[in-house]
Amino acid sequence: MTEEKNKINQIYDALVDSEEPGLNIREKEILHPEESTEDQNESFKGTPQTKPVSDSSLNYYDNRSENYQDLLSLIDDAEKEIADLKFRKVLMESDFPALLDYFIKIFVKEEMSVSAIAKGALLEYFTFELIEPLENHDLHLSTNEFSTWESKHFNLTYRLTSANDINFSFMMPTSDGKFRSEKIKLMEVYPDTMKVKVLNDAVLTLLKDCYNKHIYTSGQNSMFSREMNDVMAHMKDLGFDFDENLLDNSQPLDLAVDLHHKTPVDVLDKIFITTMDNENYDFKKVGENSYLIALDGNQTVTIKQNTIDQTSSLKLNTDRKNRSLIEFFGSYPFLVPLTITD
Repeated sequence: MTEEKNKINQIYDALVDSEEPGLNIREKEILHPEESTEDQNESFKGTPQTKPVSDSSLNYYDNRSENYQDLLSLIDDAEKEIADLKFRKVLMESDFPALLDYFIKIFVKEEMSVSAIAKGALLEYFTFELIEPLENHDLHLSTNEFSTWESKHFNLTYRLTSANDINFSFMMPTSDGKFRSEKIKLMEVYPDTMKVKVLNDAVLTLLKDCYNKHIYTSGQNSMFSREMNDVMAHMKDLGFDFDENLLDNSQPLDLAVDLHHKTPVDVLDKIFITTMDNENYDFKKVGENSYLIALDGNQTVTIKQNTIDQTSSLKLNTDRKNRSLIEFFGSYPFLVPLTITD
């Protein structure tokens, strides 16, 4: 028994002597609850927690924001379109003074901004008001040509210029039912100053097309002159002023027409022969290069030749008879060659 006890003691001593250096036995610590809670709180404060957001959530909010902006844009476009529709309704209900006011604000002063459709509608209504007398001759918008009014006897095309004036050109069916290859520029309307300029070259072209090229008949020319004079009288009632022109038959002709050619001798000879054959006419040489043609009713035509620049001028006087140049030459077709350049 004693021997066994000694063996146990030897084993114990061996274990104590072979203890590892890194093995430390700590004394039992007494923990205080108050100190432990504060330490834990500080630990929590030092490591803030964030809620993880998935990629799908980010895409959703991005798309939602994008859709919101698109919706605002659609609402803005819709509001503009509604406002434009209401303005076009106002235009349809407007009389000429109101249309003129809108024309100045939109085109001349650019005080109002409207759609291209509204601008086109304004031009349509405005030009209709200018040529309204042609409504008696089946006036309507062309379905074949842009910005063109058609009537029974001729068409009028209108264009807005870069200077915000309105130019009118016209076309008549030819005697064989066809149309001339090119429109004839007729008049320029200046809404901001209420002025109208009738292009005299248009009248001379009509005379040439009728009596020289035989595109139109004298009856067509007379009808055109009569209906356009109704239009000009109407425009004067609207407040427009016209320069002296060859188309106007509201007063006697008493004006000079400058021609870009010298009157040929054979033309003068034919006129001389015609006047000699009619006792109501006379032909006189009143200067070295000037001639006077006396007609019935105290009407006269004076021809002046410029031999230096090879031009000539006609002085027309219809006494007290109100006539346009078309009507005048319709009565005296033998004088038309004076106006023809070729």
